[in-house]
Amino acid sequence: MTGTPQGGIVSPLLANIYLHTLDKYMESKYLKLSDWQRRQRRAQGNGNYLYVRYADDFVVLCNGTKAEALAMKEELKERLSTMGLTLSEEKTIVTHITEGFDFLGYRVIRSLGTKGKMIPKVLIPEKAVKRLIGEVRRRLAPSSTDESTSTTIMGLNRLTRGWCEYYRCTNDPAKVFSKIEYELFWDMAHWLGRKYDMDMPAVMRRFRKGNTFGTSMTTLVMPTEHKAKRFVAKTWHNPYTEPEKVKSEKARIKYESLPTYNQNWDGHENRQGQGDLREEIILLKGTVCALNMPGICESKGEPLHPSEVEVDHIIPRTRFKDPMKADSMDNLQPVCTPCHRAKTKSDLRVLSRMR
Repeated sequence: MTGTPQGGIVSPLLANIYLHTLDKYMESKYLKLSDWQRRQRRAQGNGNYLYVRYADDFVVLCNGTKAEALAMKEELKERLSTMGLTLSEEKTIVTHITEGFDFLGYRVIRSLGTKGKMIPKVLIPEKAVKRLIGEVRRRLAPSSTDESTSTTIMGLNRLTRGWCEYYRCTNDPAKVFSKIEYELFWDMAHWLGRKYDMDMPAVMRRFRKGNTFGTSMTTLVMPTEHKAKRFVAKTWHNPYTEPEKVKSEKARIKYESLPTYNQNWDGHENRQGQGDLREEIILLKGTVCALNMPGICESKGEPLHPSEVEVDHIIPRTRFKDPMKADSMDNLQPVCTPCHRAKTKSDLRVLSRMR
């Protein structure tokens, strides 16, 4: 569709509004046929159709001849023109199911199954694998070695987790996951070697954890940890309305709060190296709040969970001519969030008076 932002929230909404008419047309003419009517069409030498749409992407499956498939393409083209829309010739292809087609990031094809029969399969496209490997290599490029090991691992975990969860319902995803795991393992090993100026044996001794790598607090999640999942069709209901316990004319609309995504976090730090520094503070000085301010400290001298620990500069960084000296172990302490905020507020007042 022209005039809608690619990837914008409003784009699929407008697609659903505009293409609802096409849905009704295909449903009334081809999809609502009974089994008897479908058998009659086949007996007369005509094919039947299956139509599936998601936002502005749709696919029409036909068990007839290629001529019928081409005729359906022209029919859709004409129907869309009456709605003020144009069918993209570049993106609209007519292909045999044994050659396969891509839909919503999946490769749909019919090929030989394990029992020697031709069966439909949903596969992971090779181009999707190449895109993921390319993104892994970008994040583990030599220019990124100033980033903390822990945050780099966390960023990679987010990337691979989302990708593997999306593709774990495909046919035999373990084979593809193993291929990606091999690439991820060695890219990470070489990144650690460059960052700490180590040879491979030293990297393995210090960071290897079984078939992966990690620090004392973070571990790189490997793709093969995401097991294949069989897709089970469920009864669909509108996710934007409350489940109807009692039949009523109007279903109450359920609103959701959507987060704003400017881009997927890739492990980049605003202050490079702080993630590793935080882990060192926890290992050397523990997880008890060093300030423990009365009336402010929520931990009250109890150990904090490692995820709750914040690193505080005893003497503020702005008091140092060389900010690197501010990050020495003698000038750092573990604190809870309320104490950290209170001390930062106090430090800012003192600094403003000095100026």
